[in-house]
Amino acid sequence: MRRTSGLPLLILIFVSLCLITFSLLSVSESRADQTLGEKMAARTTTYYEANTKANQLLSKVDAQLANYLRQFSSDASSTPESSYYDSCSQIADVIPEVSWDTDTHTASFTITITESQQLAVVLAVDFPKKDTDTLYHITTWEIVNTQDWAPNTSMKLLRTDTPESET
Repeated sequence: MRRTSGLPLLILIFVSLCLITFSLLSVSESRADQTLGEKMAARTTTYYEANTKANQLLSKVDAQLANYLRQFSSDASSTPESSYYDSCSQIADVIPEVSWDTDTHTASFTITITESQQLAVVLAVDFPKKDTDTLYHITTWEIVNTQDWAPNTSMKLLRTDTPESET
């Protein structure tokens, strides 16, 4: 009778356990990646939806500023710049989402992305000196956090709620 060592069997069991462990880790990692990918896709979708709404509102503001310029061009005034800016100050009445700052001649609006973030847009309205000049330039187009971020820095290193019978 031939004697065989149990070493090949132990190696086979060890390799099998390693393969099973690595496959379970791989499945776990792929699920985490899928969840992260879904969250990123949803986040990207909501950002671009807000971006689209901001561009639509920007188009309304552009059309209204062009309308004010046409109205201004038909009226001959001694102070053209101040008359134009006075007309532009009425933009908040026409487009309620937009606010006007008379001191800086800026129009601004925000679009909600999530409950904690907004897309803030600020436009500096310019008085066109020539026909080829723009009516405004964008000074701000950024995501603004509306809530303070509070990181969870607690770490449970020591169990503090021990029953009295153990002490």
